[in-house]
Amino acid sequence: MPHAGPHILVETTNKADCRFFATWLVKAAEAQEFWSQAMSDPDFADEVILLHIMSEPDLAAFALESRHHVAVLDLYADEMGLFCIELTMMVQLGFFVWVGGRYQMAVPEKITFATVKQAAFDLSSTVSDWGDVEIIEPECLLHLLSREDAETWRSRLIEMRHFNASAPSDRRIQ
Repeated sequence: MPHAGPHILVETTNKADCRFFATWLVKAAEAQEFWSQAMSDPDFADEVILLHIMSEPDLAAFALESRHHVAVLDLYADEMGLFCIELTMMVQLGFFVWVGGRYQMAVPEKITFATVKQAAFDLSSTVSDWGDVEIIEPECLLHLLSREDAETWRSRLIEMRHFNASAPSDRRIQ
């Protein structure tokens, strides 16, 4: 039975643009470096403990796995929520922007130590009290879709890409 929880639709660039992907990955590596530096500060690590209590987010690894052109992503496919935390941090940092019902891959203007810490604080602000347990709810910061809606939009985007790729060019041979 398919997971009925929150999903998102993510779209990468339609072109084989090596410069875009290289720049995007370099920015992700910078974000990971700043995240690692921030986590080495015990006071900061304590403030955002729910972000790394089970496993520390790895922004660089997440970036390397973000290679699908149009993908429907189940935010809790990993059951621990690490994927959702990593994705939400990447959204907060500007690696994915909300455009027309989906998240599109983007190169953030600037990644700094302060922006990485702020993304972690924003995520930590989504904590809900579930009785005797506090749970972080990063999906509160995302635009969510049902799996069915996300799959429908994914199919439409793929059809539009195929249509645009096969449309005749307006250029004339001279």
